[in-house]
Amino acid sequence: MNATSYWRLNLKKIDFWIHQALRSKPDLIALPEMFLARSPVNQFQELALKVRPLLIRLFQQKARETGVSFLLGSLLEPSREKSRYYNTSYLISETGKLVARYRKIHLFDIFLKDKVTICESKYIRAGRQISTGVICGVRSGLTICYDLRFPELFRRLTQLGSRLIFVPANFTEATGKAHWEVLLRTRAIENQVFIVAPAQVGTHPATKIKSFGTSLVIDPWGNVLARAHRFKEGVITADLDLGFQDRLRKAFPVLKHRVLH
Repeated sequence: MNATSYWRLNLKKIDFWIHQALRSKPDLIALPEMFLARSPVNQFQELALKVRPLLIRLFQQKARETGVSFLLGSLLEPSREKSRYYNTSYLISETGKLVARYRKIHLFDIFLKDKVTICESKYIRAGRQISTGVICGVRSGLTICYDLRFPELFRRLTQLGSRLIFVPANFTEATGKAHWEVLLRTRAIENQVFIVAPAQVGTHPATKIKSFGTSLVIDPWGNVLARAHRFKEGVITADLDLGFQDRLRKAFPVLKHRVLH
């Protein structure tokens, strides 16, 4: 998705893409980080306080109407500090129940010479707790974007029984070219999990930083099951073969062989 800074416009776009996705009769639809709006800081309060609760209720109703689970990649959520917000994912079951909420733990403060400078911690407060939820009978772990670079989080989610881990993202073009796919495939392989990574594409309207796009769905062997375009919006679909995952974990029990704890 190429989210603009106008949430009403983005919501219309989301409705269009969800309509397209429903043609495939999915069990789950996943949206990227900050899918509702990529806005300047002066809009954060409205998005967090007024729009976020309405949107969650809207997707809960949509889940009940369609029988589809939704991963809301991330929305701004108020924190105790008036000047900072949580970057929060919400997992909604096919019955409309909010089964998991995750506040992004690792904040993106980077300074790459001649490429990009971002200080997420200036406006975002870090979460402290990891989170999983069950959708369609499958334990699923939640992460957001920069969390991808911290394998300890993914291993802990796997230890808690996750068979699927979400990585909604707004990865920059500069870092995405180098690391996006290789890290996603690595996390899938080393934990023998499915990875669902919906991403932003295009240019951030407020910061003018380019996003890498390339949403990916990856299986526990590291195979890319579906890949989105680097420069265009769109829907990708994939079937997650849980039987394949069971057979792989039995034949190649690396999780049981682990010695360090």
